[in-house]
Amino acid sequence: MKARRHILPNRHLEPDMNEHDSSTHARAADAPTPTPDFNEENPGPTDAASRLEVDAGKAMPPTQSAYLPLLHVPASASDPMPPRTPACSLLAEGMQFVGNAVLRGPCSVAGQFEGNLSQAPGTLAAVVVAPSGRVKGDITAHKIAVMGQTDGLLDSGQGEVTLHDSASVSGRVRYGRIQVNGADLNATLERVPTARH
Repeated sequence: MKARRHILPNRHLEPDMNEHDSSTHARAADAPTPTPDFNEENPGPTDAASRLEVDAGKAMPPTQSAYLPLLHVPASASDPMPPRTPACSLLAEGMQFVGNAVLRGPCSVAGQFEGNLSQAPGTLAAVVVAPSGRVKGDITAHKIAVMGQTDGLLDSGQGEVTLHDSASVSGRVRYGRIQVNGADLNATLERVPTARH
């Protein structure tokens, strides 16, 4: 009894040189080429569009060596920080900053910030105040998410403000859209009408 072999469509089956019976070779040549069984555990070019996903740190299966793997790294859903880009700013937990900052990209505050955070003219910035973050001053950005404490103006204009259940917000909030998830809210709310096209 022979072991079953999976053959990829772009590979040719070489005749077995150990068999000396010419009638066996003739029958093998007349037989239709077996089609491989592809399933989710063994993806092939017909059902994965020439793409193979391999978990990070795992070796590529030897039967799929003709195809390059696509590493699949799952994103952490518990990370409140925005993805880092060259223009991303981060005030880490334990750090203190006093002054004003003009943002050209996303900003995350996990430390203590005293002053104003505002987006640069012509840009759309996002500000995240992490659960350990404390901001005393005004925040002006297109998207504002608060999980920590703020005291001052939160101004998203026609943008979006999200207040999570761990947030403590005092002052004034200007927004186009707002989402409040059980936050401690002691602020005046002002809705900015969205522009109609």
